[in-house]
Amino acid sequence: MTKSRQESNSPIEALRIEKTKLSQVEFAVRCGIPLRTYQRWVSGETETRPNLVQLKAICRELGIERVSDLPDTFGPPEPPSTDS
Repeated sequence: MTKSRQESNSPIEALRIEKTKLSQVEFAVRCGIPLRTYQRWVSGETETRPNLVQLKAICRELGIERVSDLPDTFGPPEPPSTDS
């Protein structure tokens, strides 16, 4: 079973859904990000490391004026530590 667009716990996905009507594919293409790379960022599979051109495109597509207004991480939040 897959999550619907509204159920994503990724901050960047939540912004994409809230601020655009774009699919993941359309958003990634417009931002110059390979789709699989974007999906890895969203899932937390890999660390988010967009280049400057990609950052500017992400901000443009989301209507964000400053890069500092983007979330620090694009993937889901870290689960709480189970160390006692």
